[in-house]
Amino acid sequence: MPKHPLRRIVVMLIGSVLLIVAGCSHSSNKGENQQDVPSPQVVQKKEPLVFRITWKTYSGRGEAIRKIVQAYNEQSTSKYEITLADGDEDRDTIEALLDHKTPDHADLYVLPYRYIQYFGEQGKLLNITSDFKQEQDLFYEELWNLSVLNNQVYGIPWLSHSMGLIYNQDLLEKSGVDPTEINSLERLVLALEKVERSTTAKGIGLVGANHHDITWMVNQFIYGFNSSLVNADGSKVMINNKKSKSALEFYKDVLGQHAQGSWTTDTGIEVMDYFRKGKVAFEIQSIWGVTDIWKNGNPFKVGVIPLKNVGLKAEIGPMMVALPAQIDEQKKEAGIQFMKYLISVEGQEKVLDGEYSVEHDTYYPFRIPVRKDLVHSRLFETNPLFLPFLEGLNDPSIDVPTPRWEIVKKDLYEEGLHQVMTNELTIDEFLREMETKGNDILLEP
Repeated sequence: MPKHPLRRIVVMLIGSVLLIVAGCSHSSNKGENQQDVPSPQVVQKKEPLVFRITWKTYSGRGEAIRKIVQAYNEQSTSKYEITLADGDEDRDTIEALLDHKTPDHADLYVLPYRYIQYFGEQGKLLNITSDFKQEQDLFYEELWNLSVLNNQVYGIPWLSHSMGLIYNQDLLEKSGVDPTEINSLERLVLALEKVERSTTAKGIGLVGANHHDITWMVNQFIYGFNSSLVNADGSKVMINNKKSKSALEFYKDVLGQHAQGSWTTDTGIEVMDYFRKGKVAFEIQSIWGVTDIWKNGNPFKVGVIPLKNVGLKAEIGPMMVALPAQIDEQKKEAGIQFMKYLISVEGQEKVLDGEYSVEHDTYYPFRIPVRKDLVHSRLFETNPLFLPFLEGLNDPSIDVPTPRWEIVKKDLYEEGLHQVMTNELTIDEFLREMETKGNDILLEP
């Protein structure tokens, strides 16, 4: 028999009392707080879904896109988290990524429209026709068609630009020019002449360099004079005709007389510089032509005339979002979900917030929406100056109307146009060369 049984009993009784008191205390606290203290939650780390854009992620535009991605990630229940990757528009680099020939390939790509049909034709982009059957009517028809090849959809329009005739309002007022009366090319030329008689500025900034900018700039006149680059199915060059010749003569011989002295070797960058400095009264640019003036202290007031008002067709440059053909089913579904967010009203309005300028502590739009119903969005309510750019989306000039024209453009068209502007080629010689050599490229297997 153990010693001191009474002591053991006392100890047990004291322990029981303490447990009862602790339990009462816990019950009392629960009554005061009305809830239990929650246990720590284990946050499961999501897998990355890499979104390659065409800008640096640290740039103003990259940061603007990062905000959109963050908003999506915060509300998404997917097991994937969208992550941004730096990108560019280099065709060879993109092709290597799509072929998984480099370790840093992405799961979603922002691509210029001219690459959608090009890579779609090669089977390097995923056919997403069945995933976006309900979305087609949201977009301007010409915009949507740029993502389609043989009735199959390979990309979704996300954001775009279109060109307008931007003017220096101060110079026009000094010259007695009323911009509302500029409703034809003839009246535009009269306005240029008035500016040059009344000020030291030249009339209009033009592009003539052997550069990407010359093709989209001149094409607005080619299309505006009712000509075209290729036939309906893109199999034959159609530019060699009298209408194209008239368009080139007007651009070179008429407008060229009212352009900055260095126009035959200038790109769009130099044109913007001349316009910003008040050395030309007009320029053909997109929304960034307006915000460039705002960013540089508003040296003068700007206005915008739709190019259709003077008989031209505005060049457009939609950026598309596409999926690579080599993507697994789970990532595909997650990518489709994100793409649908990007073209939702919420996603599109976040694009309209624009890119942040640290220097000016404000935001500047750099693209316009691609959904038709966003014409009444807050961007245009607060900035009606941007509305003329939307009109170009209805009946545009297409710089690369068929996949193989991308090759014609780089290997033949850019240099040929430059040689016309510098008188190294006559217009007739250029048009004949475009027809013969261009058809050879289009017919290559």
